[in-house]
Amino acid sequence: MADHRDPLRTAVPDRAMGGRSARPAPRIVAVGALIMMATACTSSHHPGDHRTPRAQPSTHKSSCEVRVAESAVTRKDHYAAGERDQLNDQFLASAILENPCRRTATNVRFVVSALDGQGHELMSWGRPVQAHFTISLIMPGQRAAGWTYFDRQKAPDGVASVKVQLDTAPFGGEVCWIDPSTSGYQTAASATDVTIGKRDSSRTAANGMADVSFKVTWSPTESSPGRRSASVILRDSSGRLLDANGQSISAHLKPGQRVHFDAWVPENTDPSRTDVLLEPDPVTPDLPFYSPSSSCLPTS
Repeated sequence: MADHRDPLRTAVPDRAMGGRSARPAPRIVAVGALIMMATACTSSHHPGDHRTPRAQPSTHKSSCEVRVAESAVTRKDHYAAGERDQLNDQFLASAILENPCRRTATNVRFVVSALDGQGHELMSWGRPVQAHFTISLIMPGQRAAGWTYFDRQKAPDGVASVKVQLDTAPFGGEVCWIDPSTSGYQTAASATDVTIGKRDSSRTAANGMADVSFKVTWSPTESSPGRRSASVILRDSSGRLLDANGQSISAHLKPGQRVHFDAWVPENTDPSRTDVLLEPDPVTPDLPFYSPSSSCLPTS
C-alpha cells in the first residue's frame, strides 16, 4: 500500500502494534515517560517456563471463530496550509472483534474490503480494493480492535462502508489457538476515567487531533499487567462506531497512573461514549509469543 501519511503523524511509529495494519500513529505518553512502540510478531520465550502445548494444526473451518462485532469507516479530511487537500484524504477503517471461544486466539488475520454506497466492492485495476490487519492475541471472552486505511489512489470516489472478514487465503496463515493458561496474561487490566481534550481545529496537518487520557487499573494489584495495546474506541452520540486507533503502553505503570493518548478524533465523537480496550500485547519481554508452527491446538 502506498504511504501517504500525514506529516504530523509520521514522527511516531505506524499503528502496527500487535500486527495491525500500518495506519498513521498517535503518540501515547505516560506520566514522566514516552511509551515506546513494540515491534509486532516477534518471538520470545519465558526463560524458566517452556510450557508448550501439543503441536497440532488448526483449521479455519471450525466450530468456534473470532467474530466481527462492529465495523466502520470514517473519512479523515486532510488540510495543508489552511486549505482542504482532498487528494490526501484517508478513509479510516476499524473493527471490533470478539473471541467467544474457550481458547486464546493468536495470529488472527482479517481482510477489509472497501464498498461503495450500494454495498458493492470497489475495484482498482480489475482487483477488489482491500487491506489487512492482524490481531496477534485475543483472550477468551475478550474484545480487541483492529484498523487499517484506504487512500484516494485506491478509492478516488471515497469509501461508503467496509466488509471485514477472517482472511482464509493461504498466505494469510491459520489462526493459532492456545491454552489461555500459557498465554502469560492472567491479570485483568482496564482503563477508567477516559477523557478527551479539546479537538484541534487549526485546518493544518494537526486538524482533528486531541488528547485522550485514561487511568490504568488491574487486578490483582500486586501482579504486573504486562505490556498492553491500548485501543481507543470512538463513537457518536447514538453509540455508532466511528474509529479505533491505538498503540502499545508500558508494562511498568503504577496502579491508577494516567496515560495520555494523542489521537485523531472525528468531529462527531461523543466523549461520554469513548472507551479504551487494554489488550494483551504478545511482544512483552519474557512472556511467550506462540507461532502457528510450534504451539497450535484444536479450537474449542
